[in-house]
Amino acid sequence: MVTTYIPKKNFFAPTKIQTIAKAVMKDCDADRQRALEAFQYFKSMVDTDPEDDKSKSEMIKALELSMTANEKKVKILDMMLKMTQAELKKSKESNSGQLLFEDIKSSHLRD
Repeated sequence: MVTTYIPKKNFFAPTKIQTIAKAVMKDCDADRQRALEAFQYFKSMVDTDPEDDKSKSEMIKALELSMTANEKKVKILDMMLKMTQAELKKSKESNSGQLLFEDIKSSHLRD
């Protein structure tokens, strides 16, 4: 009889997501570096032959790839910040019945 696999830990645990995001950000850095290298290559070709339209179009594509890699990295950082804020909000809501030291300290400072 076939049994359904039930994982012991959550596949989308915050630590796993952070690890995956870190790997993707490293890949974005590598992609951006390669795109900038390609840009420099085609730029040197344009410098030697200013009429080379193919090299000019490849320069533009390389710059677009570089910007896209950077945009993806920023997007990942934005998502990670939102996830962290959601976790903090969730933990604060779960502790709403308990009095925290920060709450006491902030109420004392207001008086």
